[in-house]
Amino acid sequence: MPRAPVPTPQPLDAAAKREQARLLAAFGTALRELRHDRLLTIEAVAEAAGLHPNYLGSVERGERNVSLFNIWRIASALGLPAAALLDELPSRRGKHS
Repeated sequence: MPRAPVPTPQPLDAAAKREQARLLAAFGTALRELRHDRLLTIEAVAEAAGLHPNYLGSVERGERNVSLFNIWRIASALGLPAAALLDELPSRRGKHS
């Protein structure tokens, strides 16, 4: 069976890049607050999640577009469902599909 062509992802325009940066920063801030509320270090959460502390730090700083799998791992390390991390995300601005 021949493979179907996979569309190439379109680069983000300036507005989408700003929105992505805002979303990543909000996620990182919420993650840091949840971790601080539980009096946990980055190292403790990273170890429990099976991630490197530098990776987790970059997520908290809004530098990484974290995968769903890693969101699930981080939430589990905090003793939360993954949805709890996503509940804190801001509403989308601009175009709505």
